[in-house]
Amino acid sequence: MTHAWRRYRTGGGWSWMCALVLLVGWAVLGTVGLRAVPVAGQTTDDDGATTDEPGLIERYREARLRALMRRHLQQRDQRLPAHPIESLPTPTDSLFDMGGGEGSVASDDPSFPLEDVRPVQRQEKSWFRDRFADTNWAFLGETPGHAFLDTARTLDLRARLQEEFGAPTWTLADTSLKNPPVEPSQFEYWFVVNDSIPVQVMDPKGPEGRGLIVAVARSYRTQLRSLRDALLASLQRTDRAPHIDYYYNVRRERWYRTGFDGQSFFLEQIPRADVVPGQRAYLDTVRTSGSAPASDESFP
Repeated sequence: MTHAWRRYRTGGGWSWMCALVLLVGWAVLGTVGLRAVPVAGQTTDDDGATTDEPGLIERYREARLRALMRRHLQQRDQRLPAHPIESLPTPTDSLFDMGGGEGSVASDDPSFPLEDVRPVQRQEKSWFRDRFADTNWAFLGETPGHAFLDTARTLDLRARLQEEFGAPTWTLADTSLKNPPVEPSQFEYWFVVNDSIPVQVMDPKGPEGRGLIVAVARSYRTQLRSLRDALLASLQRTDRAPHIDYYYNVRRERWYRTGFDGQSFFLEQIPRADVVPGQRAYLDTVRTSGSAPASDESFP
Protein backbone atom coordinates (compact mmCIF):
# COMPACT_ATOMS: atom_id res chain seq x y z
CA MET A 1 0.00 0.00 0.00
CA THR A 2 2.82 2.36 0.83
CA HIS A 3 4.58 1.66 -2.45
CA ALA A 4 1.40 2.19 -4.45
CA TRP A 5 0.79 5.55 -2.76
CA ARG A 6 4.39 6.65 -3.46
CA ARG A 7 4.01 5.76 -7.13
CA TYR A 8 0.84 7.84 -7.29
CA ARG A 9 2.51 10.86 -5.70
CA THR A 10 5.70 10.76 -7.73
CA GLY A 11 3.67 10.38 -10.93
CA GLY A 12 4.64 8.79 -14.15
CA GLY A 13 3.44 8.36 -17.63
CA TRP A 14 -0.10 7.53 -16.45
CA SER A 15 -0.65 10.39 -14.01
CA TRP A 16 -0.53 13.29 -16.43
CA MET A 17 -2.42 11.34 -19.08
CA CYS A 18 -5.25 10.71 -16.64
CA ALA A 19 -5.32 14.37 -15.69
CA LEU A 20 -5.43 15.32 -19.35
CA VAL A 21 -8.34 12.94 -20.02
CA LEU A 22 -10.27 14.31 -17.04
CA LEU A 23 -9.75 17.91 -18.15
CA VAL A 24 -10.87 17.20 -21.70
CA GLY A 25 -13.90 15.25 -20.51
CA TRP A 26 -14.86 18.03 -18.11
CA ALA A 27 -14.62 20.61 -20.90
CA VAL A 28 -16.68 18.49 -23.31
CA LEU A 29 -19.43 17.92 -20.75
CA GLY A 30 -19.49 21.61 -19.92
CA THR A 31 -19.71 22.55 -23.58
CA VAL A 32 -22.55 20.11 -24.24
CA GLY A 33 -24.47 21.38 -21.24
CA LEU A 34 -24.01 24.98 -22.26
CA ARG A 35 -25.20 24.41 -25.82
CA ALA A 36 -28.42 22.88 -24.57
CA VAL A 37 -29.73 26.25 -23.32
CA PRO A 38 -28.96 29.71 -24.73
CA VAL A 39 -26.97 31.82 -22.28
CA ALA A 40 -26.07 35.48 -22.07
CA GLY A 41 -24.10 36.56 -25.10
CA GLN A 42 -25.95 34.25 -27.51
CA THR A 43 -28.60 35.49 -29.89
CA THR A 44 -31.43 33.67 -31.61
CA ASP A 45 -32.85 33.95 -35.07
CA ASP A 46 -36.52 34.44 -35.81
CA ASP A 47 -37.09 30.68 -35.87
CA GLY A 48 -35.63 30.27 -32.40
CA ALA A 49 -32.34 28.62 -33.45
CA THR A 50 -29.23 29.79 -31.64
CA THR A 51 -26.33 31.31 -33.52
CA ASP A 52 -22.75 30.01 -33.50
CA GLU A 53 -21.49 32.85 -31.31
CA PRO A 54 -20.18 31.32 -28.03
CA GLY A 55 -21.58 32.54 -24.75
CA LEU A 56 -19.65 34.17 -21.95
CA ILE A 57 -19.53 31.03 -19.77
CA GLU A 58 -18.42 28.88 -22.72
CA ARG A 59 -15.61 31.25 -23.59
CA TYR A 60 -14.53 31.24 -19.94
CA ARG A 61 -14.47 27.43 -19.83
CA GLU A 62 -12.40 27.23 -23.01
CA ALA A 63 -9.91 29.82 -21.75
CA ARG A 64 -9.63 28.05 -18.40
CA LEU A 65 -9.09 24.70 -20.11
CA ARG A 66 -6.23 26.14 -22.15
CA ALA A 67 -4.68 27.66 -19.03
CA LEU A 68 -4.92 24.36 -17.11
CA MET A 69 -3.41 22.43 -20.00
CA ARG A 70 -0.55 24.90 -20.29
CA ARG A 71 0.16 24.79 -16.55
CA HIS A 72 -0.03 20.99 -16.51
CA LEU A 73 2.58 20.71 -19.24
CA GLN A 74 4.85 23.37 -17.74
CA GLN A 75 4.95 21.55 -14.39
CA ARG A 76 6.36 18.51 -16.18
CA ASP A 77 8.79 20.43 -18.41
CA GLN A 78 6.83 19.46 -21.48
CA ARG A 79 5.71 21.42 -24.51
CA LEU A 80 3.05 21.07 -27.11
CA PRO A 81 4.37 19.41 -30.28
CA ALA A 82 5.67 21.81 -32.93
CA HIS A 83 4.71 21.58 -36.56
CA PRO A 84 7.47 20.33 -38.86
CA ILE A 85 9.31 22.83 -41.07
CA GLU A 86 7.59 23.25 -44.41
CA SER A 87 9.75 23.94 -47.44
CA LEU A 88 8.51 26.76 -49.64
CA PRO A 89 8.89 26.42 -53.41
CA THR A 90 11.46 28.73 -55.03
CA PRO A 91 12.28 29.34 -58.69
CA THR A 92 15.74 27.82 -58.15
CA ASP A 93 17.35 25.26 -55.87
CA SER A 94 19.09 27.99 -53.88
CA LEU A 95 18.08 31.45 -52.76
CA PHE A 96 21.58 32.62 -53.66
CA ASP A 97 20.79 31.99 -57.33
CA MET A 98 17.94 34.49 -57.19
CA GLY A 99 20.21 37.55 -57.18
CA GLY A 100 19.79 40.26 -59.77
CA GLY A 101 16.38 41.13 -61.10
CA GLU A 102 14.57 44.19 -59.83
CA GLY A 103 16.37 44.21 -56.50
CA SER A 104 19.84 44.53 -57.98
CA VAL A 105 21.84 47.58 -58.83
CA ALA A 106 21.28 49.07 -62.25
CA SER A 107 22.90 46.97 -64.92
CA ASP A 108 26.16 48.06 -66.54
CA ASP A 109 24.48 47.38 -69.89
CA PRO A 110 21.02 48.94 -69.53
CA SER A 111 18.39 48.14 -72.09
CA PHE A 112 17.55 51.77 -72.84
CA PRO A 113 19.86 53.09 -75.61
CA LEU A 114 21.60 56.26 -74.43
CA GLU A 115 23.18 58.06 -77.35
CA ASP A 116 23.48 61.54 -75.86
CA VAL A 117 22.81 63.12 -72.45
CA ARG A 118 22.73 66.89 -72.12
CA PRO A 119 22.38 68.34 -68.61
CA VAL A 120 20.41 71.59 -68.68
CA GLN A 121 22.31 74.45 -67.05
CA ARG A 122 20.77 76.95 -64.66
CA GLN A 123 20.65 79.71 -67.26
CA GLU A 124 18.88 77.37 -69.71
CA LYS A 125 15.75 76.83 -67.64
CA SER A 126 13.62 79.14 -69.81
CA TRP A 127 14.79 77.42 -72.99
CA PHE A 128 13.89 73.99 -71.59
CA ARG A 129 10.46 75.14 -70.41
CA ASP A 130 9.65 76.71 -73.75
CA ARG A 131 10.77 73.72 -75.79
CA PHE A 132 8.88 71.17 -73.68
CA ALA A 133 5.97 73.34 -72.57
CA ASP A 134 3.36 70.91 -73.93
CA THR A 135 4.94 67.81 -72.42
CA ASN A 136 2.76 65.45 -70.41
CA TRP A 137 4.93 63.91 -67.71
CA ALA A 138 5.11 60.42 -66.26
CA PHE A 139 6.80 59.94 -62.88
CA LEU A 140 8.75 57.14 -61.24
CA GLY A 141 9.42 57.14 -57.51
CA GLU A 142 10.45 54.22 -55.32
CA THR A 143 10.19 50.87 -57.10
CA PRO A 144 9.38 47.52 -55.43
CA GLY A 145 12.79 46.15 -56.36
CA HIS A 146 14.64 48.20 -53.69
CA ALA A 147 17.63 48.95 -55.90
CA PHE A 148 20.41 51.36 -54.97
CA LEU A 149 18.57 54.31 -56.52
CA ASP A 150 15.56 53.52 -54.31
CA THR A 151 17.23 52.91 -50.96
CA ALA A 152 20.19 55.32 -50.96
CA ARG A 153 19.68 58.49 -48.95
CA THR A 154 18.78 61.48 -51.07
CA LEU A 155 21.54 63.65 -49.61
CA ASP A 156 24.07 61.00 -50.67
CA LEU A 157 22.62 60.86 -54.18
CA ARG A 158 22.67 64.66 -54.32
CA ALA A 159 26.44 64.67 -53.67
CA ARG A 160 26.98 62.05 -56.38
CA LEU A 161 24.84 64.00 -58.85
CA GLN A 162 27.00 67.05 -58.13
CA GLU A 163 30.12 65.09 -59.03
CA GLU A 164 28.60 63.51 -62.15
CA PHE A 165 26.59 66.40 -63.64
CA GLY A 166 27.59 69.55 -61.76
CA ALA A 167 25.18 71.96 -60.06
CA PRO A 168 21.42 71.36 -60.31
CA THR A 169 19.30 73.08 -62.92
CA TRP A 170 16.89 74.32 -60.25
CA THR A 171 17.10 74.80 -56.48
CA LEU A 172 14.76 76.29 -53.92
CA ALA A 173 16.65 79.59 -54.08
CA ASP A 174 15.59 80.03 -57.73
CA THR A 175 11.96 80.75 -56.74
CA SER A 176 10.47 84.05 -55.60
CA LEU A 177 9.85 82.76 -52.04
CA LYS A 178 7.14 85.33 -51.39
CA ASN A 179 5.34 82.60 -49.48
CA PRO A 180 6.82 79.54 -47.73
CA PRO A 181 7.05 76.48 -49.99
CA VAL A 182 4.18 74.02 -49.74
CA GLU A 183 6.34 71.02 -50.71
CA PRO A 184 9.73 69.96 -49.31
CA SER A 185 11.56 70.47 -52.62
CA GLN A 186 15.32 70.96 -52.62
CA PHE A 187 16.75 70.47 -56.11
CA GLU A 188 16.00 69.37 -59.68
CA TYR A 189 18.27 68.18 -62.49
CA TRP A 190 16.91 68.57 -66.01
CA PHE A 191 18.23 66.64 -69.02
CA VAL A 192 17.64 66.28 -72.73
CA VAL A 193 18.32 62.65 -73.66
CA ASN A 194 19.02 61.58 -77.24
CA ASP A 195 18.42 65.17 -78.38
CA SER A 196 14.64 65.00 -77.91
CA ILE A 197 13.58 63.30 -74.65
CA PRO A 198 13.03 65.62 -71.65
CA VAL A 199 13.94 64.12 -68.26
CA GLN A 200 13.75 65.57 -64.76
CA VAL A 201 15.43 64.15 -61.64
CA MET A 202 14.36 65.58 -58.28
CA ASP A 203 14.34 64.87 -54.56
CA PRO A 204 11.21 63.32 -53.00
CA LYS A 205 11.49 64.73 -49.44
CA GLY A 206 14.58 66.88 -49.25
CA PRO A 207 17.71 65.65 -47.43
CA GLU A 208 15.65 63.56 -45.01
CA GLY A 209 14.28 61.22 -47.67
CA ARG A 210 15.58 58.34 -49.74
CA GLY A 211 15.84 57.77 -53.46
CA LEU A 212 14.95 60.09 -56.31
CA ILE A 213 11.91 60.94 -58.42
CA VAL A 214 12.43 60.70 -62.17
CA ALA A 215 10.02 62.23 -64.70
CA VAL A 216 9.96 61.73 -68.47
CA ALA A 217 7.62 62.49 -71.34
CA ARG A 218 4.56 60.25 -71.01
CA SER A 219 5.19 58.62 -74.37
CA TYR A 220 8.23 56.94 -72.74
CA ARG A 221 6.48 55.83 -69.54
CA THR A 222 6.86 52.12 -70.37
CA GLN A 223 10.63 52.64 -70.61
CA LEU A 224 10.90 54.93 -67.60
CA ARG A 225 12.56 52.38 -65.33
CA SER A 226 15.19 51.36 -67.88
CA LEU A 227 15.79 54.99 -68.81
CA ARG A 228 16.36 55.91 -65.15
CA ASP A 229 18.78 53.03 -64.67
CA ALA A 230 20.70 53.91 -67.82
CA LEU A 231 20.91 57.61 -67.01
CA LEU A 232 21.88 57.22 -63.34
CA ALA A 233 23.69 53.87 -63.35
CA SER A 234 27.06 55.54 -62.78
CA LEU A 235 26.02 57.18 -59.49
CA GLN A 236 26.88 54.13 -57.41
CA ARG A 237 30.48 54.28 -58.66
CA THR A 238 30.73 58.07 -58.52
CA ASP A 239 32.46 59.98 -55.72
CA ARG A 240 30.66 62.64 -53.68
CA ALA A 241 31.30 66.31 -54.46
CA PRO A 242 30.91 69.23 -52.00
CA HIS A 243 27.72 71.23 -52.40
CA ILE A 244 25.13 73.20 -50.45
CA ASP A 245 21.39 73.88 -50.88
CA TYR A 246 18.59 75.61 -49.05
CA TYR A 247 15.87 73.40 -47.66
CA TYR A 248 12.51 74.24 -46.07
CA ASN A 249 10.91 71.74 -43.71
CA VAL A 250 7.18 72.19 -44.24
CA ARG A 251 6.14 70.37 -41.08
CA ARG A 252 8.50 72.28 -38.76
CA GLU A 253 8.26 75.53 -40.76
CA ARG A 254 12.04 75.97 -40.53
CA TRP A 255 14.74 76.88 -43.05
CA TYR A 256 18.00 74.93 -43.32
CA ARG A 257 21.29 74.82 -45.15
CA THR A 258 22.08 71.27 -46.16
CA GLY A 259 24.83 69.63 -48.17
CA PHE A 260 28.21 67.92 -48.14
CA ASP A 261 31.40 69.77 -47.20
CA GLY A 262 33.81 67.18 -48.56
CA GLN A 263 33.95 65.15 -45.35
CA SER A 264 30.49 64.99 -43.80
CA PHE A 265 26.88 65.75 -44.55
CA PHE A 266 25.26 68.59 -42.63
CA LEU A 267 21.85 70.08 -41.93
CA GLU A 268 21.88 73.48 -40.19
CA GLN A 269 18.88 75.56 -39.24
CA ILE A 270 19.09 79.19 -40.39
CA PRO A 271 16.84 82.27 -40.12
CA ARG A 272 14.56 83.11 -43.03
CA ALA A 273 16.48 86.36 -43.59
CA ASP A 274 19.54 84.37 -44.70
CA VAL A 275 17.66 83.04 -47.74
CA VAL A 276 17.88 85.53 -50.61
CA PRO A 277 15.63 84.73 -53.61
CA GLY A 278 17.69 84.14 -56.73
CA GLN A 279 20.91 83.72 -54.78
CA ARG A 280 22.00 80.16 -54.12
CA ALA A 281 23.68 79.17 -50.89
CA TYR A 282 27.43 79.55 -50.62
CA LEU A 283 29.52 76.72 -49.19
CA ASP A 284 32.03 78.02 -46.67
CA THR A 285 35.04 75.74 -46.81
CA VAL A 286 36.16 76.89 -43.35
CA ARG A 287 33.63 75.46 -40.91
CA THR A 288 33.95 76.27 -37.22
CA SER A 289 33.51 73.78 -34.41
CA GLY A 290 30.29 75.51 -33.41
CA SER A 291 28.73 74.45 -36.71
CA ALA A 292 30.32 71.03 -36.93
CA PRO A 293 28.64 68.89 -39.58
CA ALA A 294 26.68 65.82 -38.70
CA SER A 295 28.44 62.56 -39.49
CA ASP A 296 27.10 60.04 -41.98
CA GLU A 297 26.02 57.74 -39.17
CA SER A 298 24.15 60.32 -37.10
CA PHE A 299 22.42 62.13 -39.95
CA PRO A 300 18.71 61.28 -40.19
